[in-house]
Amino acid sequence: MRIHFTRADLARTHVASGPDVMWEVVGSLQALQTGYGKQAFGQWRRQARHDLHRAGLARQVHDRLFPVAPHAAYYPDLLTPVEGALALDEALDTILSTPRRRLGTEIGRLKGGPGQGAWLDDLRTARKAALAELAAILRAYHRLSVEPHWPAVRACVDSDLARRHQALREGGVHQLLDSFRPMMRWNSPVLEIPAHPSGRDVHLGGRGLLLIPSYFTHLHPNTIFDAGLPQVITYPALHPAATTARHDAALNRLLGDTRAAALRAVAAGGTTGEVARRVGVSLPTISHHTAILRDAGLIISRRTATRILHTLSPLGEALLLAGHPRRDHAREDR
Repeated sequence: MRIHFTRADLARTHVASGPDVMWEVVGSLQALQTGYGKQAFGQWRRQARHDLHRAGLARQVHDRLFPVAPHAAYYPDLLTPVEGALALDEALDTILSTPRRRLGTEIGRLKGGPGQGAWLDDLRTARKAALAELAAILRAYHRLSVEPHWPAVRACVDSDLARRHQALREGGVHQLLDSFRPMMRWNSPVLEIPAHPSGRDVHLGGRGLLLIPSYFTHLHPNTIFDAGLPQVITYPALHPAATTARHDAALNRLLGDTRAAALRAVAAGGTTGEVARRVGVSLPTISHHTAILRDAGLIISRRTATRILHTLSPLGEALLLAGHPRRDHAREDR
């Protein structure tokens, strides 16, 4: 996939301020339907299935949500409105108020399995009862399977955002777009997404681009299907804490337990006080360890007013991620 920028698009390109609840809900539904990402999602998947069965929601999620958000080349844009950046309630209100024509077009593209036709037809024709049921099940699913894991989602996304903001500060939007290699390649004025299953060209035409890091997006960046809508890319946020136990033990031997814990704590970004609280040590102790990590080129520390903000350097990030298994290869997705 190739996304073409003008100068106006570069001026209007920015990263989100945090996770988007509906992109995470849809991404988690796709992760629940598959077996990919065992390292990142295996434990979450087992817990989600257990909780849904215990609450009696497993069948509803299977019969109602999976057909609407399938693990396939297409799912409706209406599921991921811009209001998802605000909160779940605002996003669901927007979904419920989707115009009939748009429902007919986007739901009409879905190819449901056996027994799913009537449900999709009810949504496609904007039956109020069906839309209300969709919103209710989405809300219940979020409460059981996404909301309890939101601190991990937030920490992962915030860590990725710290890296993107650093690139933006150091080299502007060109360096920001170049920071996504290898999952996206910036060759001005075109951003290429090599693993994207679509071979199409999208011309932004002055609208700009919103980049959203996502915890549950795993294999490659996802895009809006309708080229006429405001353009969004959700991309896999790095899971810096998802290292193997063997790698963690080796890292502890290399750096020492406290300093290794400090490096992991910096992965989420934060001030000296925040990193100290995560590690469970005093401010003088964490200041000693962050100074050593900074001198070794593993973290970057910047003073903002009266605080010092710590983020991983590329070397520190590579050291933390060295224990990761290779990412799964391409899936049929958008």
